[in-house]
Amino acid sequence: MLAKPFVKWVGGKSQLLEEIREKYPSKIEKYCEPFVGGGAVLFDVLSRYQPETVLINDINKELINTYVQIKYNCTEMIDQLSELQTAYKSHSLEENKAFFYVKRTRYNELKVNGNDAENLEKAVLFIFLNKTCFNGLYRVNSKGMFNVPFNNAKNPLLCDKDNLLACSKLLQNVEMQIGDYKECINFIDKETFVY
Repeated sequence: MLAKPFVKWVGGKSQLLEEIREKYPSKIEKYCEPFVGGGAVLFDVLSRYQPETVLINDINKELINTYVQIKYNCTEMIDQLSELQTAYKSHSLEENKAFFYVKRTRYNELKVNGNDAENLEKAVLFIFLNKTCFNGLYRVNSKGMFNVPFNNAKNPLLCDKDNLLACSKLLQNVEMQIGDYKECINFIDKETFVY
């Protein structure tokens, strides 16, 4: 199975991959993506070329945390997402709406307390909220709190086990960082394919 983005992301390139592939060089051994987002191009490049050295970056700390958790704690993530999937399927739409807001509040609490021991739970909730919020948006208020409303999804796929495992396998050789795109400059040289 080919890996694909594990979240819906504004500006995602999944639908443009055919056109983007036309710009790929014949060989990619070093790859950098300074604005990784959902990673459509990343997973495509990793699947097709298996570059030796890869750096991904994004200014969104919670997004990069989710990549890190998929890389290192995928099995635990799948277990927790499966539990959320089961709970979600067993509720009515009104109950799921209330469930969504409870989970959104918990996610924001985790963001505020910044305890690294809770990064897995935060990543699980990041995916849950992405799949159940309006249009998969990631938006925060002036205090940095995630504030996208519920989307009334009846049966979203919260745990795509096969895709998460495929993503985890491809991410094993990927260096990840949080920050401004300019922080990638030291990694990039004339041999680096940058998207």
